[in-house]
Order: sequence, then structure tokens, then C-alpha cells
Amino acid sequence: MEMNCRAVAAAVDGTILQEGSERNIRRFVIDSRLAADGDFFVPLKGEHADGHQYVQHAAQNGAIGCFVSRDYSLPLPPGLFVVAVDNTLTALQQAAAAYRRRFSLPVIGVTGSVGKTTTKDMIAAVLSARLRTLKTEGNLNNEIGLPLMLTRLEADTEAAVLEMGMSGFGEIARLADLAKPTVGVITNIGESHLEMLGTREGIARAKSELLLALPPEGAAVVNGDEPLLVPHIKNLPCPVITFGFGEAAAVRCRGVEGAGGRKSVLIEQAGYPLLRLEPPLPGRHNVYNLLAAVAVGRLLQLTDDEIREGLAVMQPTAMRQEIVALPGGVRVINDAYNASPTSMAAALDLLQELAGGAGRIAVLGDMLELGEMEEEGHRQVGRLAAASGLRALLVLGERAAWIARGAKEAGMAWENIYHPASHAEAARLLRRLAEQGDYVLLKGSRGMRMEKVLQHLQEEEE
Repeated sequence: MEMNCRAVAAAVDGTILQEGSERNIRRFVIDSRLAADGDFFVPLKGEHADGHQYVQHAAQNGAIGCFVSRDYSLPLPPGLFVVAVDNTLTALQQAAAAYRRRFSLPVIGVTGSVGKTTTKDMIAAVLSARLRTLKTEGNLNNEIGLPLMLTRLEADTEAAVLEMGMSGFGEIARLADLAKPTVGVITNIGESHLEMLGTREGIARAKSELLLALPPEGAAVVNGDEPLLVPHIKNLPCPVITFGFGEAAAVRCRGVEGAGGRKSVLIEQAGYPLLRLEPPLPGRHNVYNLLAAVAVGRLLQLTDDEIREGLAVMQPTAMRQEIVALPGGVRVINDAYNASPTSMAAALDLLQELAGGAGRIAVLGDMLELGEMEEEGHRQVGRLAAASGLRALLVLGERAAWIARGAKEAGMAWENIYHPASHAEAARLLRRLAEQGDYVLLKGSRGMRMEKVLQHLQEEEE
């Protein structure tokens, strides 16, 4: 990182309480346990802990500087460059924004209700075929994580792909103000955060804050099959590129060829030859993500061969449609990171596509933050589960009981629906129900920690 502690203090209008090393900072950290030589520690105040209690620990681990609140009264570790600020989170954001302004490079902001992480991974894979590309790691996509990602820009970084999450109005606008994206990508509009935003129209408006932040020389890349986005792409100061299956999409899937595990997507775009690509991940929903990646790659002047080369080595983020083979011949689709009715439907389609004629079992957990759609959203997923030809359905959580009822109402036999009380009990049921060759889907909201079912299964195998 091309920034030292003194420059950080100036960027945040902080007060230097104690001087220390003048060398460049290695990175910013918010966890003292992860601090190492050359790091700058940012103590944050949370519900259960105050990072100011760990300043000494960060210094012992090698941190060369830190922020502290102006009312900090604990002893200052010797040699640590200490900067007092009004609010440590705000200071982190200010430092990240100042650091971002030092760079002139393509910054692709990615948001959407479903698929933004996979789309981010695909875009980064494509760009990495030619450009040294920084991409959001893990879940660093919020008011804390995005600034941390910005501070990881290096002198030789040629592009950045940054995921932007939100739960309410104004959050994407604030993230975009920090990141200064040159390209904005919106994957789709689903039901996540209905509790905070009220309607899908509200979600579309909140996501579209990204588009309003784009410069005239930038570009908006949006799902052209999502009618709720149409009002938000009118009168933008920059060009708009749509993607989808519909006739009007600028980057359009003309068809899918092949069967089973090997399929090719035919992509057409005016001014380009017909492109045939093998998707790195299965499922119709991932074709949308692929189209967005192609649109961004071409926008940044990558060749179709480079796009193909990048996708071939794509590494998806954990718990997004990971396929894990268990010793007994059962394959688990670990899609446990999050869930909404839209992503549940896509996951059930994926289960059907991958399993083919093999047995299928779904383990579905609560979906959170659905607001007034809570009961109907769960029942809707239950009806889809029943229609998908499952041999067994397991539901976890209080709200998931509505999934079970929806499945029963849609004709699924009650004896094939189970409501285990814990992840461990779900694993024991799967051990009894799953047969060699079966596919098992794990999916639920992040708070349900559905991956624990897989962990129990793997522990039993050891």
C-alpha cells in the first residue's frame, strides 16, 4: 500500500497523539488477531466488543499505526503511530476514499439481489486474463468491508471488481461514493431486504443508486430482462448495456446447446461475432452472470479468447453452489451462503439439472428479511420444492415450517417431509435417507448456517 501513517492522519483530519514508523502501511485490519508487521489497526465499537481494548494486542502483533477515538484513555503502546479521530469507522472510510483517489483505473461495482458474488467472481476471472485485478474477498462488501478492499489497491493494480451489498436506502450510494466506480453492474432484483425496503420497486431503487454514481465516461451493465430496472436506466449520463435472454438485450443468450454437465451458451451482441462459451457454473441463473461478465470484458476491450481463457480458471467464492462429493457416493450442493425465494427457485432448478435422473433431496432453511412476504415467500418455495420431484424435503427453522406446509399443499407426501430440530439431526436424517448417486441441496439465509449440516456429514465420515 502506497500510504504511510502520516498521510492517513492528514486524509482523515486526525490528531497525531504519538508518532512512529514512517514506512508505508502494509494493509488496514479491524481484527487485532490478524494484525501483522506493517499493518494499521482500526478499532471498531460493536454490540459486544470495543476494538479499543485490543490496541495493545495489535501493536504486539506488529501493527505500526492505529486510529483511536478522541476519548481514548488507555496507555499508548510505545512506537505505535496513533491518530485520534471522532469516529474510527468514518476515519477508515475517509482514508480508503483518499487512497482510492490516487488511482486511475476501471472500477466495476457489482450489486443485485441474487448472484452478485458469482458475477463478481466471473467478471474478475475474465479481466484477470489480461489485467492485474483486485476483487472483493469473502463478504467484504459493506460499509466496513468495501473500504478495507479499497486499501488493498496496489501500484500495479489495473482493475478492481467490488461487490456492494446493502439492506436499506442510501447504503449503495455511500459505498459508491467511496469506490468511485466507472462501471456499474446490477444482476437482478429479488426479495432480499423486503423487510427494510418494503417492495421490489424499493429494492430496485436502492440498487440503482449505483447507476446514479457513474461518470459520463463510464457504463451501466444491467439485467435487461428485469422490468423493475427500466425506469432507472433512463436518462443516465453514461451508456447502458443490457444483458439477458430477451430480444431487446444488447448482450443476449441466443440459446443453450448440449446436455448434462457439458453445455455451451451462444451469445450475440451487435458488432461482435457469435460467441460460444462453456459456463463455469451450471444453471440458467448463472447464464445471466456469464452474460454480465462478457459485457464487462468486451467493454474493457478484452478479446473473446481472453474472456474464454479467464472463465476457464474462475474460482467461485465458498458456499456458492459448491459441489462436495461424500465418500458414500452422495453429492452435496453447498449453496448455503444466503437465500431468498428467487435464489431458492434457482437452486432447486440447479438441483434438478445436475441430478438428472438421480435422487434429489433438499435441505432448506429459513429465509430472513422478507417483511410482509415472509409467510407467502416460504410457502412459495415449498410449492416449488414439491413440483421439482424431490424424494425428500428437510426444513430447518421456525419459518421453514411454512416451506413444509407449502410443499404438502402442492401435493408432496407428508411422510417425505421432515422438520429436524438441529443441523446435527438433519445430518443424521440425510445419512439414513440419501442413497448412492443422490444429490443433496443445502440452502438457507446466512443466519441459518446451513453449511453446518455438511460439516456434520463430513465429521461422521471421518
